[in-house]
This record gives sequence, C-alpha cells and structure tokens, in this order.
Amino acid sequence: MLELGDIALRPMEPLIAEAIIATGRDGLAAAFVGLAGGAVAHDAAALLLFRDPEPPAVLVDRLKPGERQYLYGDYLSGVYLLSPFHRAAKGLKHSMVTRVNDIAPPGFTASEYHRRYFGRIGVSDMLGLLVPCGNGTTLFLSLSRSTARFSLADTRDLSALLPVIDALVARHLELAGPLAAKAAPHKTRTASGNGLTAREQQVVTLLLEGHSSPSLAANLGISPETVRVHRRHIYAKLGLSSQAELFHWFLASRKV
Repeated sequence: MLELGDIALRPMEPLIAEAIIATGRDGLAAAFVGLAGGAVAHDAAALLLFRDPEPPAVLVDRLKPGERQYLYGDYLSGVYLLSPFHRAAKGLKHSMVTRVNDIAPPGFTASEYHRRYFGRIGVSDMLGLLVPCGNGTTLFLSLSRSTARFSLADTRDLSALLPVIDALVARHLELAGPLAAKAAPHKTRTASGNGLTAREQQVVTLLLEGHSSPSLAANLGISPETVRVHRRHIYAKLGLSSQAELFHWFLASRKV
C-alpha cells in the first residue's frame, strides 16, 4: 500500500518528479496519467475533462481499440451523461477515488446504459479518479481492466496520492489557467425540442442509469407514483414502448 512518507512510496518518486517538471506545461496531462496509473495495475486509461454543459474533452487516450471507438462515438455524443462518474463529478468539492460499482445505482448492471454501452466496451471493471478544477470542470481519470476486478486496496493505493495530485493540479491551474480554455470542442447537440419537460428529461437520464422507481423518486424528492406518471408521459410523448427504445432515442437525439 502507498502511504505518504512511507518507504513504499519510493518507487513513485520518478513519476512524481516527472509530473512536477511538467506542471504548467502541455505535458502535465500525460505525466498525470503516468503518475496515477503507476499506483494501480490496469489495462487501459483515459484522462477526460468534464465541463458541463459541453461534452467531455479527451486529454489523454491510452485505450484499447474496442474501447476507443466507443469513447469517440456514443460516449462523447451523449452517453457520458449516464455515467456514474459523470454524476459523481457534479458539485464535487474534494478529489475522490472510487470504483464504478461503488457509486452506480443498484440496477446498474441491468440498465440500458450498461447493456448498450458499458457492457460492450471490453472492460470488466473501472476505477475512477475525480479532481474538481473550478469553473464547473472536473478532471476524470479512468483506469480499466479487461478481466480482473479492482480491490479496495487499489482504491486506497491511488487515494494515497491525492495530496500530491491535488497540489500538482492546483499549481498547474495557477501557472496555465483554466483547463477548459484549452480543451478542443466536440460538436454535439442536446435533446431539445422533444416535448419533454425538464423534470421528464431528468427522469429519462436516471432511468437509463439504472435507477428503479423508488430510487429515482428518492433522488428527485418525489413519490414513486409521480415517477410512474412521468414514465407514462415520457413514453407517450416519444411514441416508445421500452427502455431499449428510450436509450436509442436518447443517443440519437444528441448526435449531430
């Protein structure tokens, strides 16, 4: 396990030094991935910048071909809105490390998001690092494995680096300014003009994330019966009859 001040941290010292040297420069993103990735064994990694209301910006891509095609396809076109990591980033005040199943709703593995996207990208588990950067932006590092699962020890090992990572990011922002200013735009659109109310659009997102009616009601502070009414109205307005159709509509409504 990595602990600051412990001899076990010594193998990380070259990676920490590399990240310090890159602070304030264009190479920090790659050094950041090298540092965080050096703490935990993984098969693929990507560093994104969440920057609502814009789609995420890809800063570093070290993915396998199968995962990469989904990232630059469906994910950036709107599926990122259903990601448990994207939801966790909203209003985040302090950096965090978490496994996807630790923050996903109970119905995550049965959700359309999991069936149509997460379950198809060729990973068995994902560990995420989220670092709030101000101005509504959050750095998101995803580490994925093709077969093995991440353990609580993996989470602790990466979390041990958070003081270093927070200091590096804070100093980089002082030297280089807001990250969003340099992020390349990704052309997309929102699901406007579909006849759904703002509340109904919230219900759609939560349904596709895997929330049950009771869980969805708790998230929105409404009754399960009100949730059922919203669901009936959504399907009637869109002319749909299943969550599979709703997922396809969700994705198609955001593609250019």
